Amino acid sequence: MTLEDNVSFVLRCGAIIGIIIVAIGLFADLIGIEYSRDIMTAGIATIVFTPFAGMIVSFVTLSMSREKKYAVSALALIIISAAGMLVAFWLA
Repeated sequence: MTLEDNVSFVLRCGAIIGIIIVAIGLFADLIGIEYSRDIMTAGIATIVFTPFAGMIVSFVTLSMSREKKYAVSALALIIISAAGMLVAFWLA
């Protein structure tokens, strides 16, 4: 599979899984389950972190195809994004 196939698969699956989890949370809220908001939060977090998973898949795919220059660029993007997320969570 190509880089585009791998990344699109991860993004598509992440979005679908996140939407399903949010829908389950909405249904749980309708029937009065106590932790329905936590379920919806998990679904939204899944949707938010899906692009990060796409970057990791890009790095792995590029590394396996021996595209060193692009793999290093993807790794730098992962590190910068992770640092940004850590700072954002730390300050929140």
